[in-house]
Amino acid sequence: MKGGFRVLPHTSEMVLEVRAPDWPSFYRAAAEGLLAVYGLRPGKPGTRELRRSVKGGSAEETLVAWLAELIFLVGTKRTVPAKIEVTQAGPLELTAVLRVRPAQDLPLEREVKAAAYHGLKVEEKRSGIGARVILDV
Repeated sequence: MKGGFRVLPHTSEMVLEVRAPDWPSFYRAAAEGLLAVYGLRPGKPGTRELRRSVKGGSAEETLVAWLAELIFLVGTKRTVPAKIEVTQAGPLELTAVLRVRPAQDLPLEREVKAAAYHGLKVEEKRSGIGARVILDV
């Protein structure tokens, strides 16, 4: 399975489709997809390193917790992950190292309020991992 993401319009929300061959790639693609919804792209070197770990009772809870952490960093802390390295990952937890930079000078195309559980299903198959998550924008 080829990794990556696709963003689709969905009424006043957006749908983020994530597909990847393994859990670390899945969570990294989800993060990159979320940043794309903001109109941001990883790239310019980050000035600070942050370590983030999230856990959930299911793959869906873990994905939402991960996206919520990133939404908090961008939306509240105005910090943009410039490099995302998922160092440990599985369906119920992940640990990532983020190189971040301030976002004050970066215009956001839109604000993301939350990742929704409505209709969320993370599926692990022989070909890889996939999910569709609705983002409230």
